Amino acid sequence: MLMLTLTACEGGVQPGDSERGKQVFDTPVQSARGPLPACAKCHAVAAGQKSETGLGTNFHDIGIRATKEVPGQSAEEYLRTSIIDPDAHLAGGFQDGLMSRDYKKLLTEQQVEDLVAYMLTLK
Repeated sequence: MLMLTLTACEGGVQPGDSERGKQVFDTPVQSARGPLPACAKCHAVAAGQKSETGLGTNFHDIGIRATKEVPGQSAEEYLRTSIIDPDAHLAGGFQDGLMSRDYKKLLTEQQVEDLVAYMLTLK
């Protein structure tokens, strides 16, 4: 099974790459307690489709919705915050703690930027 691991980026964080972000979205993340599910396990990206778990919101148009979720916050900021602090803005009436808070520690800044770039393509 493919598993994401932390890697240092030479020269700092580069602009997000949507193709790498898709890989992050589709791949479980290794933690000390075992793998955390890939984003795709809980978030479908096709209109009308449910995810494998049925837990998360459908992301088929998240690139558009993210521009309107928090007044004064860009889509990029909203998505980044949603990944690293998932309880900051709960969409669709979802409860606190449903999404793991460990992604902030387990994903590199580059992986977060890549994930944001991928999510912005979902329109």
